[in-house]
Amino acid sequence: MLTQLGLKKQDLNTILKQGMSMDACTCGEIRRAARAVTLLYDKAFESSGLLSTQLGVLYTIYNSASITISQLAGELDMDRTTLTRNLSVLERRGLINITSGKDHRTRIITITSKGTNSITNAIPLWNEIQRKVKREMGEKAWHELIQSLSQFMKIAERLLPPDKN
Repeated sequence: MLTQLGLKKQDLNTILKQGMSMDACTCGEIRRAARAVTLLYDKAFESSGLLSTQLGVLYTIYNSASITISQLAGELDMDRTTLTRNLSVLERRGLINITSGKDHRTRIITITSKGTNSITNAIPLWNEIQRKVKREMGEKAWHELIQSLSQFMKIAERLLPPDKN
């Protein structure tokens, strides 16, 4: 492995002794925050039977009447593999239907009445936790957080190496 990286044993030891910078790890802190927020929202509307990720997916499907998996992945900014796994859970629970489009490679997603009922139950709970978060943070700090996250996503996209596909 050392030779693959073009490093000698003493170079590796030097790197390890220097270690990582003492700054907080951006990746680690954002992942920790994402886990905390997900847990908070999941607990807030646990009684609806939906997870926060499921609510977002279902609500997007509801608002589109019918949508392809590719379109949905684009709107949610999710990769198709992750989205397909999430959709299979929703389909098994009877919250959505997935059918073939005119082109049999295209899959069309529609929400069922059970799915509509689920989001109808979850939305007031989501609104309540959203109000609590804003109240606890303060409106100004909340808006600054949202702006900072948006700015960070743009920076992360710029810093990504080009796709080799």
